[in-house]
Amino acid sequence: MPGKRNSRSVEWLEAELDRQLRQFHAEREGLSLREKVLRLVDLNRTVKDLGVGVVRSAGLDSRSARERIRLYLVAHVGVRVDGAELEVVSGISEYARRVRELRVEQGYQIASGASPDPDVGITLRPSEYMLVVADPDSDAARRWHVANRIRRMEGGARDRLLAFLQENVGRIVTSEELAYVARDAREFGRRTRELRTEHGYAIATRFTGRPDLGMGQYVLESVERVAEPHDRHIPEEIQKEVYRRDTNTCRSCGWDRSQWTRTDPRFLELHHVQHHADRGPNTVENLVVLCSRCHDEVHAGTREAPTP
Repeated sequence: MPGKRNSRSVEWLEAELDRQLRQFHAEREGLSLREKVLRLVDLNRTVKDLGVGVVRSAGLDSRSARERIRLYLVAHVGVRVDGAELEVVSGISEYARRVRELRVEQGYQIASGASPDPDVGITLRPSEYMLVVADPDSDAARRWHVANRIRRMEGGARDRLLAFLQENVGRIVTSEELAYVARDAREFGRRTRELRTEHGYAIATRFTGRPDLGMGQYVLESVERVAEPHDRHIPEEIQKEVYRRDTNTCRSCGWDRSQWTRTDPRFLELHHVQHHADRGPNTVENLVVLCSRCHDEVHAGTREAPTP
């Protein structure tokens, strides 16, 4: 029956909706509550069929609800899409399940307001979705398999997040994956930030040294801690401002992410011009961006530190 309804033309569905509305208006006063509800159920079905018909007539011609959602999101990459839109496009109320299938089974990075993370650009409302990039990620299925295993681990959210990041070192992971591993969609961003700013792990985002990353993407650059204990408390906003000022480029040698190779896997870090141990403050004026190689050489005394 659903397939037969979906094959009806938009014009036929518009006329049928108009007929049902007129009949409801004419008979409403004489109907019992249940009879009214049943009439509205029929109206709702016709509205859903009309939505699917309009979408298919616009070129998103698929009998699969999931495929219509995929085509709609791909046509609107980087655009906030409300869940109500996806319900119309799919013609089903379980559109959120289909979105998850697109993430887990097909590898599409679809950010959602259900896992807010302003630090990496996830400022969507709870009912909103956004396809970050058009092409699916062939590695996503493996990462979700790893995420399922780590999610069941004992311990706190921060420990699970670190385990997941370390199993994917050097690879892009997403906010949705981290939220799933943490078991807490509202806390994973703070716990990930703690791993970077308090525990010294080089976790890069689009705002902290990796402008090539998209919204809701993270990369653990090194399995081991890289920041000294006194460097781990630079406020997040200060870090972002320094990376922005220095255009995500090493101030000493000019290295940036575009020059990265597997044989030279360096990354960007923040350096105190006046050393923190010498009471150097965590301020924009006292910090510069250095690549990890230059940073090591500066601390070894074989390279002069640049000034802001």
